[in-house]
Amino acid sequence: MVNRTAARGTISMKVLSLPFQEDRYMTQDRIYAFVEENMKTIFAYACSRVPHKQEAEDLAGDIIAALLAAAGRIRSEEALFGYVWTIAANTYKKYLRRKSRCAAVEWDENRLGEIPDDEDFTEALLQSERLNRLRRELSLLSGQYRECTVAYYFDGLSCAETAEKLHISLEMVKYYLFKTRKILKEGIGMERTFGEKSYKPSKFEFVTIFSGQFNREYRNLFNRKLPGSVLSSAYYTPMTVRELSVELGVAAVYMEDEVALLEKYGLLAALPGGKYQTALVIFTEGYTREFYRSAAGFCTDAVGRILEDVKRALPRLRALGFIGSGLPDDRLLWPLLWHLMRGGHRIFEERRGSPAPDRLYDGAAGVNYGIEWESSASAPDADPYACDAFAGYAGIDEWYAASFADFGVLPAQNRYSTNAGSVADALHSRSGAFAVFTPRELAEADSILRPQFEAMAELYERLTDCAEALMRVHAPKSVEALVEKIILKTIFFRTVGLIGKCAVDSGNLALPDGDGPVAVYVYKTQEADGEAASVGVQV
Repeated sequence: MVNRTAARGTISMKVLSLPFQEDRYMTQDRIYAFVEENMKTIFAYACSRVPHKQEAEDLAGDIIAALLAAAGRIRSEEALFGYVWTIAANTYKKYLRRKSRCAAVEWDENRLGEIPDDEDFTEALLQSERLNRLRRELSLLSGQYRECTVAYYFDGLSCAETAEKLHISLEMVKYYLFKTRKILKEGIGMERTFGEKSYKPSKFEFVTIFSGQFNREYRNLFNRKLPGSVLSSAYYTPMTVRELSVELGVAAVYMEDEVALLEKYGLLAALPGGKYQTALVIFTEGYTREFYRSAAGFCTDAVGRILEDVKRALPRLRALGFIGSGLPDDRLLWPLLWHLMRGGHRIFEERRGSPAPDRLYDGAAGVNYGIEWESSASAPDADPYACDAFAGYAGIDEWYAASFADFGVLPAQNRYSTNAGSVADALHSRSGAFAVFTPRELAEADSILRPQFEAMAELYERLTDCAEALMRVHAPKSVEALVEKIILKTIFFRTVGLIGKCAVDSGNLALPDGDGPVAVYVYKTQEADGEAASVGVQV
């Protein structure tokens, strides 16, 4: 078997650099077929004329390039065979003349200064550029086009051997090779520009809310940047593997594995024509900003009215006698706002119903979504609409837990996550610096605040309708069926910071003057006899 590894690479480079002429397409097609059938003979001819294998590979490449360049001058197929060998002989003579002008000399480092500095390196640079383009286009070939090309040109297999190795017909091998040459030839002549994501990956966060068996492969998919960039790229426009490769600057051989993995878990949908499209809802920057703008007005009005009503109920709440009942109004309003948000959403969710979870993989069900842009409440670019941390249950000890929200509008010194120790200290010293409720006191407070819970539930209804309407505009039609479910599942998590900002904007809740957490209260989780306290659903 002739080893065509280097020869075929040289041959391919020269063949692909030829200009394409439509009026001799059929004749050139016949020449292609002739070269396919007589590759070994041409190489043997070259080997018989020169002493070294590398020189034979160069000569064979020159002969084939000359054959294709002269295809338009061949008038009949009967004269083809003799004409071919005439061209081979003439090419060999040119090769000898060129070689005689380029005789090798022994290198002498001491004569380095004698090398002229005006030597023209243009041709070498052009050849290097063409080679780089060939490698680029080879990296973008997908599937069996690439496998056939590698087997035939680089592994040195014949068409029949390639067909046997890839378990396809001989005709398909010839078809793939012919099409590959056309693809490479066209691609080499193109000025390709990789997409922005090739050097600036998408800020993509994958979120899954699920129950069932843990799947390490699934949960670790997005520990790498590439899968998120694939989903972001194919969100609005279906893309082929080749298009994704160009957009992300990744060879198709690697892209195929990523696409297969995303398709396996239903995160990428296969479409006709070899295209793929993202199969989950993504919260983009455009959607998020428009939602904040659209919701801020009615949310500020609604939260302002709720806080006014809570202020009027403060005397009744203080009368319950819970620890911290003597705190200033704003120091009580912040934790009560958070408590109303949790309870109001619980009422809203009970009325709207919880959507059925989807099957994520064997043994688990839930919902997935992506976040392409996420603001942060952390400095230096703090977003007042954000909320980096919140919880309905944050254990303090075996008897007590905290419920808190680190609203983005609050200064860092007034957030629980960075000052949790001060809450535990105040609890154990019974200083009254924070509100502390027993189960009975919390239940009585809930009864007093029942109208405000209802008002908060109505606000979540409006926020959900607004979010869903906007998402139907921003999301592609391919995920339209997922919009309602995803909005219902995420509306609470994605509006915590918004409601905190609207509360301050309403003028009915002031930012704190001093240090220490403010949007936090403590509740007792167990009675002295060890019975669990009923404190409602914990977010």
